[in-house]
Amino acid sequence: MGRGRRSTMTTNRTTSDRSSAIDGLRGLAALSVLLFHAWLYTRVNVSASSRSTTLDYVVHEGRLGLVLFFVLSGFLLWRPFVAAARGRRPRPGTREYLVRRGARVVPAYYVALAGSIVLLWGARETPGVRLPDAHLLPLFLVFAQNFNPGAVMKLDPPMWTLAIEVSFYLLLPLVALLALRLPRSRLVQTLVPLALLAFGVLWNVDIAGEGSIVAGKVLPAMLPYFALGMLTALVLDGRRQFGRPVAYGLLAAGVALVAADALWQAHGAAVHSTSYVYRIWRDLPGAAGFALIVAVAAGSAGAGTALLRVRPLAYFGTISYGVYLWHVPLLLTARHFGLLPLHTLPAVLIALVLTIPVAAASWRWIEQPAIERARTLTRRWRAPAAKRAGHGQRAEVAAPEPGRG
Repeated sequence: MGRGRRSTMTTNRTTSDRSSAIDGLRGLAALSVLLFHAWLYTRVNVSASSRSTTLDYVVHEGRLGLVLFFVLSGFLLWRPFVAAARGRRPRPGTREYLVRRGARVVPAYYVALAGSIVLLWGARETPGVRLPDAHLLPLFLVFAQNFNPGAVMKLDPPMWTLAIEVSFYLLLPLVALLALRLPRSRLVQTLVPLALLAFGVLWNVDIAGEGSIVAGKVLPAMLPYFALGMLTALVLDGRRQFGRPVAYGLLAAGVALVAADALWQAHGAAVHSTSYVYRIWRDLPGAAGFALIVAVAAGSAGAGTALLRVRPLAYFGTISYGVYLWHVPLLLTARHFGLLPLHTLPAVLIALVLTIPVAAASWRWIEQPAIERARTLTRRWRAPAAKRAGHGQRAEVAAPEPGRG
């Protein structure tokens, strides 16, 4: 009995370590994006292309945090579908999946959207504030702002990635239908994310010479990043945790790929490269590096993840959705009122002081209650199915909440 309790405690601790490491990755992603925007919105000329010093080029690559968010979404959301496709669990119910995704994203997004309008609508002349025409605001309500040049990257610019995330959420159950019809072999199952990756690269080949902001800010252009996360979920499915040497090797390779991508992109910008290569492959090397780092965070208990599990960073990851939604409107509001120092480091501190309380409030009073209500509702829906399954019938069940998505 004592041995059984120790085994259960060890398993729970391992699961907690992995969850904390994933939260820590979210925290790093949010922090890097905040750093990038603190640099950007303290420029005299608010333009990401106005880089002159080495520090400018380094801080600019904080933008890679959004690539990490895409890889994480692909990994976390594909895991339950992988387990179903390989016969290790029942198929996730589409209705339950969509309700949980909607509850996780929509309420906090709508509150931040309203807050952005209130904070910024009267600050049109402030450097960095870019507002859409009023008649385009309904596009934001249905995550369609990326499809109109007059709305994409306007109001709260990071919200363009939310439009892509929601598109991915809607696509995933359709992709899962294909995966469930393929043989359960891990090798065969890799065809699904590889096909998405190839489609995304071909899309970027097609649009490379157009210069269209809309074509580059829709889901197909970003599919390779999600696909790499999905591949990571497939590779890790059912595998035992990594040993220390493997974990450190993967982590080193992942960091090297991310750094190489940042240097490659910075070099292209420094020499004003117009090569289609940059436009086609985008940040795919960095995304591959992030996929390896995600694999370590999710596939090893402790090895190489101590930094990610530091409590303040893990908590920052817990509230990272609110951080992501609110930090730019708050930065721009501070600049509008003359409260934002026009230097990166002080601006980062100001951004953290302003954003953390708002993000924490969003998590505590908007996101958590919505998540719990969705869980309660979907459990109620599953109860009859579980009862039928107990009588020998197959039932669909909702996917477990993949971390905090």
